[in-house]
Amino acid sequence: MLQFFSQQWSKQRLPQVDGRVYLPSLQHPVTIRRDRWGIPHIEAVNRHDLLRAQGFVHAQERFWQMELNRRAAAGTLSELFGRRTLDTDRLSRTLGFARLARQTWALLPPDVQLDLIAYAQGVNGWLAACPSLPIEFSLIRHQPAAWEPLDSVAYGRLQMWALTNGASGEFVQAQLAQSLSPEMAADLGLHYPATNPTTLPHGMEIGGLKLDGLVGAWANPFQGKGALDGLGRGSNGWVIAPERSATGRAILCNDMHLPVGSPSLWYAMHLRSQDGLHVTGFTQPGLPYVLVGHNEQIAWGATLSYVDGEDFFLERLHPHHPGYYEWMGRWQAAEVVTEVIAVRGRPSHTEQIIITQHGPLVNGILVDYAQPVAYCSTALQADAGMDGFRQLNEARDWGEFVTAVAHIHAPSLNLLYADRQGNIGYYVSGRAPIRAKGDGLTPVPGWTGEHDWVGNVPFAEMPHALNPAQGYIVSANHRIVNEDYPHYLGGVWRNGYRARRIEERITARPTVSLADCRAMHLDVTHIPGRELVALLARLETGKPDAALALRLLRAWDGRLTADSVGGTVYEVFVRQLSDALLTPYFARPFREQLLGVGGHPLLQPVNDFQGQWLVSLLRIVGEGSARWGVDEALLVRCLAQTTAVLRQKLGNDPAGWQWGRLHRVTFAHALGVAPLLERLFNQGPYAIGGDENTVLQTGIRADLPYDNNAISVSTRLIVDLSEDMAAWGIHPPGQSGHVGSPHYGDLIQPWLDGGYYELAWGEEAVTAVTQQTLALRPFASHPRHHRQDSR
Repeated sequence: MLQFFSQQWSKQRLPQVDGRVYLPSLQHPVTIRRDRWGIPHIEAVNRHDLLRAQGFVHAQERFWQMELNRRAAAGTLSELFGRRTLDTDRLSRTLGFARLARQTWALLPPDVQLDLIAYAQGVNGWLAACPSLPIEFSLIRHQPAAWEPLDSVAYGRLQMWALTNGASGEFVQAQLAQSLSPEMAADLGLHYPATNPTTLPHGMEIGGLKLDGLVGAWANPFQGKGALDGLGRGSNGWVIAPERSATGRAILCNDMHLPVGSPSLWYAMHLRSQDGLHVTGFTQPGLPYVLVGHNEQIAWGATLSYVDGEDFFLERLHPHHPGYYEWMGRWQAAEVVTEVIAVRGRPSHTEQIIITQHGPLVNGILVDYAQPVAYCSTALQADAGMDGFRQLNEARDWGEFVTAVAHIHAPSLNLLYADRQGNIGYYVSGRAPIRAKGDGLTPVPGWTGEHDWVGNVPFAEMPHALNPAQGYIVSANHRIVNEDYPHYLGGVWRNGYRARRIEERITARPTVSLADCRAMHLDVTHIPGRELVALLARLETGKPDAALALRLLRAWDGRLTADSVGGTVYEVFVRQLSDALLTPYFARPFREQLLGVGGHPLLQPVNDFQGQWLVSLLRIVGEGSARWGVDEALLVRCLAQTTAVLRQKLGNDPAGWQWGRLHRVTFAHALGVAPLLERLFNQGPYAIGGDENTVLQTGIRADLPYDNNAISVSTRLIVDLSEDMAAWGIHPPGQSGHVGSPHYGDLIQPWLDGGYYELAWGEEAVTAVTQQTLALRPFASHPRHHRQDSR
């Protein structure tokens, strides 16, 4: 009953999508046309009116989400939720996203500042015009403040940090060295499988640049300019050159893997202004521009690079003056910041933050360690990276794309490129620190200065390629370069199985079609699962339970579909075998860290060891390692335990042991943690295939198996670089953040089924899909000077 009345209540608060609305900040009329999925196509006279309309529409559909995001960045969630979110606020205040936003603002070019101001004006125009806020605000009795441009900057800084890697596995690596023999510690360290590919197998290939059918030379405009001083969470992506494409044109595909929930992190949008900005793709409410998509000439996609841009430094504080720390034999004054965090229903919490030259101390917040630990991250350095995303939206060719990438100092991304002339390319963004000593894989002493960062890899020398001879580029968070690359980029790559499977599918046929790309997005072939089953080929047992599990494994086709039985046996067997090998040496909390559980359930759900244990497990089992006690008796015991677990969880009939009964995805809402609100706001669970090692990545938290509760497919995008720039996308659960909207969850089933919506581009295509039209008008043009007219 509560669910029914709440949904009806929410329906009364849905945004206006037809008629006319007057906004005081507009200079000229704006038209917003929506299709059947609620995707808006916005047309304006100039870019600032266009960005005002973007802010207005984001607020219409997602203002509750925007409110939470700006509070997560500012460290003010506890004003709404009390002590439940205090640790999140303490972490945000310590890392200083709000402080960093103020520093960043001063570095942004004036045109980007004006864009952010226009976006904020649009958000506040909706706040002034809307008759009532989303029901979440009523449920928690909260009246939001106006949106500020710095809210967007701070949220952008939080996102940059969340997508930066390198430090989250350092203490795991250190504890391995302390707890095990050198040989056993090496067994569990970070190893990239030799059988898996690299992104640039032949180094940085720079082929001829195609220009309207001609081929010419291209020179990097940043060659020799060092780190560009003074200028201006996993995923899959691939680009196919025209000679390998069934369409005869370049194809770009991308699927970004992040935690999913209600609403989606992403919002699809088509933006067009008469003064030249024309772009479509995925946006994030709270931020202007399109972050991944295409414009009239180019398309781009993004995956995390996993370049190591973070380090932990162990610090020595003065025994009598904690505001001082030792560095190279001298006591240095630290920056001390006092933050007062309001806590709903409780006294305020005061957080004293100590910041050394390496970064803020994060003991008891991000790491559980007795000695002071400073956190150094490229994402905590002020820069004008938002300008790079602005330039991506406007880039017309490879040179302008490279210029845009050069301005994205954080996060470090694999940015894929394709254009209408048939060029494909790739460039790694972000700063890659050069360390005076060491590899950054374990915490290091900060007081000696020996391990300090002494510069960055020059942008011109960051990995990149243009029109490589093989005719395609694959990026799936795997190793980027081979050993002959002259700079150290880290060692925390994902294990490469997704990349290997994508390359298998591309190279298995002479050309790749759009249908092939759709099929690759859904691929659940499990390469390491096949490898593990092959290692059991000679195993025999007379124990019935173990024999049953072994028989089901051998009958498995290696595809981890939602209805797979053998795949379920594999997943549970890996869990049993992992526990058997690790439990004698590690307590449960550390075992979970070793299996990839991150330091914060909201801001850092996984760490750099995610997916690494499976690589170690395959090697240990394959070698029959005596030091780990791997023998036939151990394997048989784990197989028998697998059968027992499956009977307990799924019943006695093996026909009912389908993977989708254990492995489900739920689109959870921030208020869905409350029992009375869970059924109202949360969507699911839904059976789903795959895991973290399939192209269809549906990751599992080691502390909460076996649901898809870590990383999932948050978007899919396919762009055919034809004359009309045909493109298709999907992002669950839907466009709207209003629980009473038909677009709150209407994309879930198409997403599960492998469907897409069309990203209509030309005027004829947009007209054909239009179902609602909203006219935004300057407030001064209203004959009665009313704020809203629903004619």
